[in-house]
Amino acid sequence: MDSIPPDHLPSIHQVILAGAKQYPGHFTRSELAKLLAGSASPRFSDYNNLPEFGRLAEYSRKNITFEIDILLQQKYLALDERQKVIPGAISVNDLTDDFASL
Repeated sequence: MDSIPPDHLPSIHQVILAGAKQYPGHFTRSELAKLLAGSASPRFSDYNNLPEFGRLAEYSRKNITFEIDILLQQKYLALDERQKVIPGAISVNDLTDDFASL
């Protein structure tokens, strides 16, 4: 089965992939979901100025984590040895870093 080019994926997937590309190895699955959902957790107070913060606020953290898991299964994302999210075997280089356009 051929993979879908990253720029043809649903916008939620494009935002998740762009976040993983921007911060490879910085966040676990749950942490990346919290960042993208705009978590009010004190741990994320330092991140609320990032363009990625709250970018997927219309989705629940659980739903974002589910979508991250789909991207892991499809090899768009991977986990490093510390269980942190990194870009996967399928290239995400074609994705934009401009979160305002997603």
